[in-house]
Amino acid sequence: MNTAVIYNSYDMTGPKLQNIASRPVPQKVYRRRRLVFLSIVGLIVFLSVLMANEIIGRIHGVPGGAVVEAAGQPVVYVVQPGDTLWEIADKFNPEGTDIRHTVDELADITGGAQLQPGQRIVLNRGL
Repeated sequence: MNTAVIYNSYDMTGPKLQNIASRPVPQKVYRRRRLVFLSIVGLIVFLSVLMANEIIGRIHGVPGGAVVEAAGQPVVYVVQPGDTLWEIADKFNPEGTDIRHTVDELADITGGAQLQPGQRIVLNRGL
């Protein structure tokens, strides 16, 4: 014959935890925890703003990666007959940026859309 033993799991008693009197945590520990927490939150906020700025820059065609180019020497371009701001912007437009931003910068530098042959335009490398 087979014998089956059924235990009532509600009646089983496991090891009892000892009631350890909790001792107060020193203030240094609280300060350290707050400092670590605020450092992590600050890092997350900083990285979020950095990524949001880069994403917004890519949407508008002006990513934030052209800072290294801005340190180069300025270029002087002499306007040739028939040149337009769009043609000049196409020659000097940084890789991966919207050409409209470069055209706007050129219009600001030249004082408008009118160009004269022989006119000198001083261009920063990081337009």
